[in-house]
Amino acid sequence: MDIKEYFARISYQGSYDKLDLATLTDIFQHHIRAVAFENLSIHCGERIELDLEATYNKIVRKKRGGWCMENNYLLSWVLKTLGYDVTLLGSKVYVPEYDAYADEIDHLLLKVVLDDKSYIVDGGFGMAYQMWQPMELISGTDQPQTPGVFRFLEESGVWYLEKVKRKQWIPNQSVSTSHNVEKEVCRRVYLFTLQPRDIEEFSACNAHLQTAPDSLFVTKSICSLQTTDGVRALVGWKLTEIKYNYKDNMDLVEIRILADEEMEKTLKEKFHMTLDKKFVPINTSRLVNLCYTDRSEPLDSRTTVTGYFSAHTGKMNIQEYFARISYNDCHKDADLQNLTVIFQHHIQAIPFENLSMHCGETIELDLQSTYNKIVRKKRGGWCLESNHLLFWALQELGYDVCILGGHSYEPAERAYTAEINHILLKVVIKGNSYIVDAGFGGAYQAWQPLMLISGKDQPQIPGIFRFIEDNGTWYFEKVKRKHYIPEQSVPFTDTPELGNIRKIYTFTLEPRHINDFQELNAYLQVSPDTILQKKSICSLQTTEGLYALVGWTFTEMKYNYMEDVDLVQITTLTDEEVEKTLKDKFSIVLENKLVPVNVRGLPPNLVDTI
Repeated sequence: MDIKEYFARISYQGSYDKLDLATLTDIFQHHIRAVAFENLSIHCGERIELDLEATYNKIVRKKRGGWCMENNYLLSWVLKTLGYDVTLLGSKVYVPEYDAYADEIDHLLLKVVLDDKSYIVDGGFGMAYQMWQPMELISGTDQPQTPGVFRFLEESGVWYLEKVKRKQWIPNQSVSTSHNVEKEVCRRVYLFTLQPRDIEEFSACNAHLQTAPDSLFVTKSICSLQTTDGVRALVGWKLTEIKYNYKDNMDLVEIRILADEEMEKTLKEKFHMTLDKKFVPINTSRLVNLCYTDRSEPLDSRTTVTGYFSAHTGKMNIQEYFARISYNDCHKDADLQNLTVIFQHHIQAIPFENLSMHCGETIELDLQSTYNKIVRKKRGGWCLESNHLLFWALQELGYDVCILGGHSYEPAERAYTAEINHILLKVVIKGNSYIVDAGFGGAYQAWQPLMLISGKDQPQIPGIFRFIEDNGTWYFEKVKRKHYIPEQSVPFTDTPELGNIRKIYTFTLEPRHINDFQELNAYLQVSPDTILQKKSICSLQTTEGLYALVGWTFTEMKYNYMEDVDLVQITTLTDEEVEKTLKDKFSIVLENKLVPVNVRGLPPNLVDTI
C-alpha cells in the first residue's frame, strides 16, 4: 500500500507535511467526494472482507467505494501513516424504520486528536447525513456545515450525533417517497462512546450486515457520493441528486427512477464506478423481511431495536405520540417555545370529538385506553381524553404540569354549570403559570398556552382571549369577531348569545387527579341532558381556522378572512357524505357505524356552542 497512490485515487494534490486541522479537512473532503459510500458487493455476489489490504485494493486500485468499515478503516490507515493521533470508535446507528438505535455496534468512526482537541472524522456514513468536515467533540454546540447543522449531545458518557435539516424543494414531488425524502427537521444519526476499538471487534458486524434479512444493506442496494455542492444517491433504481442550500435555506432534491439498462451507465458517469460482476438492484423494506408490517408503535428515540419488539405489550411512548401529531423537531428544553409548538401540533392533529358515544362505544377514563384510541387508532377525543393524553406527554418531557377542573358556560342557560365538567392543565415555566387546554374544540379553542394573568388581553389567531380573576375563581372568555357567511345554508336565528364577549368556563387553581373525573366521564355519556348526548361533534383546528362536523352540518371557518371578520362556510351533508368527510377532513375512520345526531333548538353548528 502506498500513500501517494491513495492521494492519486482521491485527486489530492495538496501538502501533507503539517498535521493540522486544515490539512485533515482537505484530505477528508477529497476522500468523501472521490470514494463512494456503497454496498454493491453484496448485490454482486461478492463478499466484503474486513482486511486492510483487501479494502485498499478494492477502493484505491479498483476505484470502488465501500461502507463504513471499509471507508473509515482505509481513512484510519491514511491518517496514521501521516502521523495523526487516530482512534477507532464504534457506534449504534439510528434506524428510522424502528425509531430506535441499533442493538449492537454497527458503525465504525474515527476520533482524531489535534492540539489537545478531539474531533470526530467519519467518511463512511454517506447519503445526506455525511459530515463534510471533522467535527469537534463538544456537547451542545451547533456546528454548521454545507449539508446542514450538525451537533453532538453528551449524556452520561454516551454521545449522540444529530443533524438539523433544511426544507427540501422537490420539483418532481410525485416520485418521492418516505424512503428518501424525510419529513423530520432534526434527524438522529448515531450514538457512540469514546471506548477505543480494534478492527477485529467489527468482524461479527461485518458478517451480520451482509447476511441478516433485516439488514439495511441486504434490503437495499446503496451507492452515494458527495459532490462539490450536494450529494448523489442511487438506492435500488431510484437516483436522487441533492443540491444543498439551493435557495432560501432550502435544498433542491431531484429524483428519477432508472430502468435496468440505465444502471450501469449511471454508476459509471455519476459515481465513477465499473463493477466486475452483474449487479442486481434492490430496494425493499427490512420490516417486510421481518414479516412485520405494523409500524404503529415506535420506541423512545434512545432505545434499541430489540426494545422495539418488546414494546408491543402496549407500552406508551413519547416518540409514537410525536409521530401521531407530526411533531418532528428535536425536543430539548421544557420551555414555552417547545410547549407552544407541541401544543399546536396536538390541536391540529387530534380532533375534539365525542363520536364514540354515537357509535355504541364506551369512553374509558384510562390513560392506556386513551393513548391507544388517539395515538394508535388515530381517533380524537373530548377534554377528558385529549388533555389527559397531553398531561402525560408534558410530564414525560419534564414539564411542571397539573390538572385543573372547569365549569363550562352554557349559552342556552346563560350560566356556568353547577358541577365541574371540563378538564384543563396548568403548566409552570420559570415561575410563570400558563393554562394549556387542548380539549375545548371549536372556535373557542386557544392556539397557544395562555399566561395566567387577570384582566390582560391575549391576542391569538382565533381571537382575543383573557382571564378575569375574582376571589380565587378564574373566568375565561373570548372577544369574538364578526362572521361573514356566504350563501348561508343554515340559519343562525336560534343561536343564543351573539354578543361580542363569549364566556367559556370558570376554574380554580385547586390541583385535581384524573380519578376525580371518573363520575363525570360516566355521567356525560349517559345523561340525556348533555350537549354531548344531543350532538355528535367532531372539530379540528387547521392552520388558518377550523373544521367542525355537528350532526350532518359541516362548518369550515377561516379566521380573520377580512379585517376582524371570520369566514364561515356551512354545508349540510347526507349520511353518505358524513363518513367521507370524517376521513377526508378529520383523518378519522370509525370501526363502528356512526349515528349522527343534532337535536334542534340548539345551535346547528359549532361556531357558537363549544
